[in-house]
Amino acid sequence: MKNQYLFYAALAVGIILLILGVVFEVTHHPARGLVGLIVGAILLIVGIVGMVMGRPKTA
Repeated sequence: MKNQYLFYAALAVGIILLILGVVFEVTHHPARGLVGLIVGAILLIVGIVGMVMGRPKTA
């Protein structure tokens, strides 16, 4: 498995965790909501940076 696929997976998991964080925040689970939002944002940033840095360089 290439590294680029790992970053795509991190991006997908980050988006899912952001959605779950918002859902938990709305349903009055403040600790779970905050953790979901923070971890989701970190994984989203890691996925985006990995996709940008993982592009092949053109001449």
